[in-house]
Amino acid sequence: MAEISGIPESSLKWINRFKSKITKLLNLFSMKKLLFMSAVVAFSTAHAQSAGLEGTTYITGQAMVSTSKDNNTGATATEFSVVPMMGHFITPTIVIGAGLGYQGSTMSIDTDMLGFPASAKLTSSAFVVMPFVRKYWDLGTKLYIFGQLDVPLEFGTVKTEANAAPLGSFSSEDNYTAYGINIRPGLDYMINNNWTVEATIGAIGYNSVNPKDGESMDNFTFGVNLNQVTFGVKYLFK
Repeated sequence: MAEISGIPESSLKWINRFKSKITKLLNLFSMKKLLFMSAVVAFSTAHAQSAGLEGTTYITGQAMVSTSKDNNTGATATEFSVVPMMGHFITPTIVIGAGLGYQGSTMSIDTDMLGFPASAKLTSSAFVVMPFVRKYWDLGTKLYIFGQLDVPLEFGTVKTEANAAPLGSFSSEDNYTAYGINIRPGLDYMINNNWTVEATIGAIGYNSVNPKDGESMDNFTFGVNLNQVTFGVKYLFK
């Protein structure tokens, strides 16, 4: 964060605590974005039907716009993401691929510190890439189960604009990185030779958000339940 001149040391300590709160909020919303990116790959990969699919390539993509609110802090956020996807069957039952795209978010918070009004706005943008590999097992009657391993990566910048009355305002720009590794089970159903429908059910994984000049935030996920089901439709071709 940028230093502020002309303010007493005691006030600077107060502002630094406010900055720390902002950083933690950034970590929270960045983690949510990283977990969303994992979900994008979870329902954007293709399906293995027979030996004829070896060498098949597919192109797909995902776009997202969402708004959310943290009831604990009062922070609101708007997020968007555009991620084209490509996958390739290297064997009849194994797919490798990657997603490559861009995402951004805007977060704002109005609060008070020691009885004084305080507000902040965070604007972030990031380049994202997510390689993945998937293995299928045939259950018969066009139904398959699969296991997926994906590694989401995010490289971004966040701009902070804050006002802590009556002490004044400050702004800064910081870089951050985020990464993760996830294992996902799922089901896939073949509609015809070009279309499939699939569902993923939970995930086991680790994700971390690391601001350049702030505290990192780590998250472990372990769950296979109906509260974490995602659905998707894919198109594949040769």
